Amino acid sequence: MPNLTESLVALERVVAWWPLLLVAAEALALLTIPSVLLQRRGQPLAALAWVLGLIAVPVGGVLAWWAVGRSHLDRKRRRRRVAHDEFASSRPRDDGPQPAGESLLLPLNELSLRSCDGVFPTVPGNRLLLLLDGDQTYRALERVVGAARCHLHFLFYSWAADEVGARFRDLLAERARDGVEVRVLLDALGSASATGRFMDPLRRSGARVEPFMPTRFLRRSLTVNFRNHRKIVVADGRVGYTGGLNIGAEHLHDWRDLGLLAEGPVVAHLQEVFADDWHFATGEALTAETYFEPGPLPGGASVIPGDLPSAPCAILNDGPDLPFALIHDASFIAITRARERVWVATPYLIPTPPIQAALRTAVARGVDVRLLVPRRSDQPLTRLAGRSYYPQLLAGGVRIFEFLPAILHEKLWVLDRDLALVGSANLDIRSFRLNFETTCVIHGREVCDQLARLFEAGLAEAEEVTLDVVARRGRLMSLAEAAMNLVSPLL
Repeated sequence: MPNLTESLVALERVVAWWPLLLVAAEALALLTIPSVLLQRRGQPLAALAWVLGLIAVPVGGVLAWWAVGRSHLDRKRRRRRVAHDEFASSRPRDDGPQPAGESLLLPLNELSLRSCDGVFPTVPGNRLLLLLDGDQTYRALERVVGAARCHLHFLFYSWAADEVGARFRDLLAERARDGVEVRVLLDALGSASATGRFMDPLRRSGARVEPFMPTRFLRRSLTVNFRNHRKIVVADGRVGYTGGLNIGAEHLHDWRDLGLLAEGPVVAHLQEVFADDWHFATGEALTAETYFEPGPLPGGASVIPGDLPSAPCAILNDGPDLPFALIHDASFIAITRARERVWVATPYLIPTPPIQAALRTAVARGVDVRLLVPRRSDQPLTRLAGRSYYPQLLAGGVRIFEFLPAILHEKLWVLDRDLALVGSANLDIRSFRLNFETTCVIHGREVCDQLARLFEAGLAEAEEVTLDVVARRGRLMSLAEAAMNLVSPLL
């Protein structure tokens, strides 16, 4: 009986305090509304949904807003103003005709100076090697690591604590002991299993391993929703990698992905992206020109073997710290300017209304619009959300193909005959609005032909989805897809 009495007394106290707790929760919700109005300015429906949620479920609404609701992040950016201007003026310029694809970026370059922090100029003379899937990519990166003489910079969203993660950890540790500067920047959430003791052997070798934006609940504001989704490797300022592949054993089996290894002036722009993120995470400013000028190789050899095509390239560097969604806007511009084809491979399909409209109107202009998406996904809920967009896209004439043999994770756009986009960004709202992403814009017929053949190979192993197929899925599946559509901006 004493225990029962004590429990009743405790319950009575909670009941007595409950009205005050509700008032406090409502007060916090009301104080949060100005943040919602400012962050969702220009998005009245989204702002109204959050306000109603805060009022209806004040405690959960406040926690959700400060954890994942905000869509913009303020951060200090590394500035190399004087040094960069002097460096750029000393570099040879190509005064010849600009590539035809240059017009893609012109509307973005007309934005304010701050918004163009992520728009790099198109630079010619880049040798490009396409990397397919995990085995080919990892073997190429091993060659890059082995050839480095001065520095190695790795930036990845996900680095798994498995045999592949250990292999690269130990390779980098060996190079650090050889005197090579090694810096590894990992997203704190995506690489949570690898940022702790797993990386101690690499740290003991003299390398720097740092997390990008760790979530600390005592901070003034949570940052769990802002993730660094980039995949970048730079060696000696000479060789650069970007693409969709992370570091982990899962990418060696039952996985289709795409990466890009580059030699040429575009590598300095990838280095700029790494240097800005490194400065934000660590406070160290990498300003020495040795990081941005190609380092020497014994006998002038090339890390990238073979007779490879050369193409002008431009890097788009996007994130929630910029006022405009640059990769989204560049994608929109590319679709609206396409005259022959818009072929897109993406693992996650959650298009914004402008992108949906651009795809449908491209079909109306006679453009061949095709989307290649996975039948099986590493993110099942995101796959359900993506399927909720099928009916409207199919009704507008967009052709959708589901890849069958493996998990499709490549991010590829092929537009007309001489423009392509390869990088880390998916065709989804998270990549466009919330993640830090990098995309390489490629101008050049030869490389685009290679990428088009790669896309066609994917279509050969895919099944086309039609409106009849969608209609046969049943009401229960349609309901599940519609439910996931509600939360699709957060997936």
